[in-house]
Amino acid sequence: MAEESQALVRFNAGWAADGVSDDGLPRYRETIRITKSVPPYTEIEREATEQDFEENPGPYDLFKREQAGKGMKPGERGFPLALWPVINPAMFRMLTARDITTVEQLAAQANRTDMPGEFREVAKRAQQMLAMSENLGKYEAIIRDLTGQREALQEQVKELNATVSAQNALIGTLKARAA
Repeated sequence: MAEESQALVRFNAGWAADGVSDDGLPRYRETIRITKSVPPYTEIEREATEQDFEENPGPYDLFKREQAGKGMKPGERGFPLALWPVINPAMFRMLTARDITTVEQLAAQANRTDMPGEFREVAKRAQQMLAMSENLGKYEAIIRDLTGQREALQEQVKELNATVSAQNALIGTLKARAA
């Protein structure tokens, strides 16, 4: 029989039933769930307690880092890795375990030689994305400016057409009088 210390422990965000709402539909609340596994056949999942957090500080710390990586920390700037479709959930977990939570932080790691290969590859992609997005706002401003110029020119063309039509009508009446 395996000892308790041999169990693999991980924490997940989850939900639990929390009664029925006024409209008759079930109500849920957010919880933290714990999964304890003893390979190959035993796995238990349940709502986590304070004792679970105290007994498993490493997995709980990893869970908190992952949750922090899914949202922005106060004062942190950048694009969250959780919203970047380039990385898969496994890569996300590996990066948040290393306190890398934004694409900008990942791009800063692109030139490190002591990183595993898959990290360098994703870091270089992050660097390329940032390089391509630098001029994004600049092009939007140019498009907005050109659209405004086009609208002003269209207004001038309408005014010129009205002036030409009025002058053609005046010329037509003067020709009719002269004839």
